[in-house]
Amino acid sequence: MKKRYFLLFLYILSYAGNAQQIDEQIELKIENDKFIFVDRYYTGGHFLTYKKRIERNFIFNKEEDSALLLSFKVGNEIYTPKNLSSFNTDDFDRPFAGWLFGSFEVGRISKESSKFLTFETGITGKESLAGDLQVWFHEVLGLDNFTSWEEEIAFKWLFNLKYRYLRSWTLSERNNIQYEFFPALGTKDIFLENNVHYFFGKYNKLSNSSRLGSIDTTGAREFYGLVSLGYRYVAHNTLIQGSLLSDDELFTTDISRHIVKLKFGAVYKNKRNTFRLLYNFNSRETPLSTSHGFGTFVYSRDF
Repeated sequence: MKKRYFLLFLYILSYAGNAQQIDEQIELKIENDKFIFVDRYYTGGHFLTYKKRIERNFIFNKEEDSALLLSFKVGNEIYTPKNLSSFNTDDFDRPFAGWLFGSFEVGRISKESSKFLTFETGITGKESLAGDLQVWFHEVLGLDNFTSWEEEIAFKWLFNLKYRYLRSWTLSERNNIQYEFFPALGTKDIFLENNVHYFFGKYNKLSNSSRLGSIDTTGAREFYGLVSLGYRYVAHNTLIQGSLLSDDELFTTDISRHIVKLKFGAVYKNKRNTFRLLYNFNSRETPLSTSHGFGTFVYSRDF
């Protein structure tokens, strides 16, 4: 009997010790071009992500200094033409479009590289609630510009499979470069993207660093800047061209195949809290549109 109580006591202690381990994260991400005082194209996005870290003693992840990262995300994206208030599609340089989705991602982060595989599915059209959300947002902020949401990209249930491979090179203690290979295939997007990211400042090793959105088990402070340059070749974008499988009756337009991307900003992490502030630039996505910039704010909490 005493032996049973002793074993139960050891189990409780073991559970309590594991409960203190930091291996989960909640992340809130807000993107909006109002951060830089414009209102067009990719005009807003809102995302909530839950992450779970699994250490290397997991049966499929035995490599030293590595971890598996599981992520579940829900979010929405809002796209508009430059002329928000017109009901005449001749005035549009891209369609109104909304995207409401959920995704599941598995990532493996090792000492100098990482791989992420993401399955994403969601809906477009009025059912995505993008138009209602933007109208409500404008009313709350007292903005004057009326949004017509004329001939919005119609309802579709879409999916995408995305893969990201990142390779890291340490230049010095506080300087690091990453190369990112990022293709996507599905009924929503088909593209191939390559990015180069430069980080400078104080950051953790890759498996514990917010550079990849990883969960930090050490609680070490990070404060660094980043600059990214990328190129995307686009084969299809349903939120501009309409359905890949059938002709749309509502307004659609052509895409620009070649998109240049620039990003810079700063990240600060203090113990379990991480703050990220970024500026993003994309070259034009359609032949009639212009380049576009927007801001990103991210807050995450490890627990």
